[in-house]
Amino acid sequence: MDVENFTLITHAVPVERLRRVVPERFTLETFESTAGQEMGFISVSSFCNRQIHWSAARYPAHDFDQSTFRTYVTHRGRRGAYFFGTYVSTRLSFIAQIMVAANTHLAEFEVSIDKDEDGYTRYESGAVASHGELHFEIEARDVPEAQHPFATGVEHSEFITYRLHGFSRSPFGGVSYGPIEHRHMDPWAGRLLQGRFDMWEEMGLLPRDEWDSPFSVLVEPSVRFTLHPPRPAGP
Repeated sequence: MDVENFTLITHAVPVERLRRVVPERFTLETFESTAGQEMGFISVSSFCNRQIHWSAARYPAHDFDQSTFRTYVTHRGRRGAYFFGTYVSTRLSFIAQIMVAANTHLAEFEVSIDKDEDGYTRYESGAVASHGELHFEIEARDVPEAQHPFATGVEHSEFITYRLHGFSRSPFGGVSYGPIEHRHMDPWAGRLLQGRFDMWEEMGLLPRDEWDSPFSVLVEPSVRFTLHPPRPAGP
């Protein structure tokens, strides 16, 4: 599938918050803040899936909007992302996702984007599900910066965007695992103008007064993903 306007809004949070909600089998990827506190990252992503289809045939294909909520982990040497939840915009995509990821929700999306060859002058996205809302407005016209704990902007963007292993709670019990393939991304960087992250607040990961202070905002205009069949992650 081709993923368009792939946005990642990342916050740094105390690792104690994450350990309450991530299964023990996973090793959290953490860092020490300049104040000496152990921290981890959580990210909200939003994007449009274009022409998702089986590899053996170009059609039938399906388009839908999606948002995910994730953190960064390793498991059995596989460096990837653990997904807490997913919003999707169509019933067909909901049926497909709920068979793999238990915490999947059908949501109503509204997306408005202004972009040119120099980046995103405005990107606004909202998703309303039965249990809460996600909304953000951003701009992204810069290159990723070298900010602690990353030595370079490339290291920063690679850590957030280059994840080839996905994990989520299975609807059948345990944790499912799905390998992913995609190229190294070259995203625009920017800032959050306003944001609402109900799922993070509900999980106790990000209180309302921290919503407007993300670690980074990254937007990749277009990238092709290949998803492989999920399987149990193992202990």
